[in-house]
Order: sequence, then structure tokens, then C-alpha cells
Amino acid sequence: MVNKQQRTVWILNLVLAFFTLSSLADEAALYDLAPEDSAFLRIIDLRKTTADNLSPDRLTLRIKDKRLSTAAYCSASTFIYLPAGAYQKEINGLPWKGVLEPNKAYSLVVDDRSVRLLVGYRADNARRAVLAVYNFSNYAQLGLQTAGSARPVFTSIPQGESSARAINPLKSAFAVVDQVDSDNKNLAVTDAMIFQPGVLSSLFICAGEEGVFTRWADRLGGDQWL
Repeated sequence: MVNKQQRTVWILNLVLAFFTLSSLADEAALYDLAPEDSAFLRIIDLRKTTADNLSPDRLTLRIKDKRLSTAAYCSASTFIYLPAGAYQKEINGLPWKGVLEPNKAYSLVVDDRSVRLLVGYRADNARRAVLAVYNFSNYAQLGLQTAGSARPVFTSIPQGESSARAINPLKSAFAVVDQVDSDNKNLAVTDAMIFQPGVLSSLFICAGEEGVFTRWADRLGGDQWL
């Protein structure tokens, strides 16, 4: 006899599997459609006005007849492909201009007062995943450890910056630690992520009312094959 708790777990696993397969299908489509020497762009919403809620005031950028949109503070849009070259746009009432180079991925980070372009990461190895971690918190240096065994994954992620590394396909959760604290104080624990070969997964660590919180990009936006 299957009890109510077992049935709930089964349903949640089924939903997770559905969204994982849907995400991978979207990734394959983006890869197939992108012309040679394309650049790839997404937007990341760090506006405090959207903190801790799903704001109806979505952050939106229209560029080359394509639309990027986020759903909440500390979330990202999906990636789109664009012709490499110089761009000049306005987003959230703020001017931005920059150059996107061929075969590179970028994140356009928007807060209440500024817009900046971060060079991103690509998953170049079809057999391994890539984990990218962004420190959008108020902490000067953060580290990342495996949640169960406390093995170091990243030892220094400066405030406002990011780090990335290849990772074997597996399911794992992580602990965020204060790297400046002598005891490596544990600040937050992520939800578990299933890493897929040849797929980039981005983890955002953001400032919250009670310190920091974490959000995977593909829970409210999405990483692709990049």
C-alpha cells in the first residue's frame, strides 16, 4: 500500500523529471537554431523593488525582435542567441551599451541604479556539467561546500563576481559559507540540483532580509546548453 507521503514524493519526482526533460529539449533547440558565431545573452534581476515576491513589474528587454523577461528578484531569464556586435539599449529606465563577442555567453545584471555586463560560462564538455556560482550577497567573500560532506567546491567568490567549474553529472545540494569568518560560518543550504552532462547550471546567492538565500537560475528562468 502506498501511503500519502510516498505518493507525494512520487508526484514531486515526476514533476521534476518533466521539467528537466522540457529544459533539455529547449536547450537542444537553442543549440540547433543558433547561427555560427552567435553570442548568447540573458538578464538577471537584482532590483530591490522585486525582492521576496513575484513582481508583476517584470524586468523586460526587447532586443533584435526577441524578448527577455524575469519573474522575480534574484532570478534570470533564459538565454537567447544574438548576432555578435555592438548594442545600445535601455532597460529598467537605465542606458546600456556593450559589445557581445562571438561564441560567448553574457549576463546583463540589472539593479535599481545600474546595468552591467558579465561574461559568462559555457559547457564545452559533452560529458560533464558546469556549475557557475554568483555572489550577489552583501558578503565580501563566499565559499561553497557540498552539503553532506563539507568538501570545498569554491573557496573564494568575491562580492559581485562569479566562479565556475566542471562537475560530474549527479544530484547534489551545497552549503554557502562565509569565507572571511574563521569558522566558515554556514549561511545557507541550496536545494538539490540534478546536473546534466553538457549543461550549465547557475546558482545565485543573493541578499535577503535574514542574510542570504540561494536560487537556481533554471527554477525561475533557465540555463541552456551553454
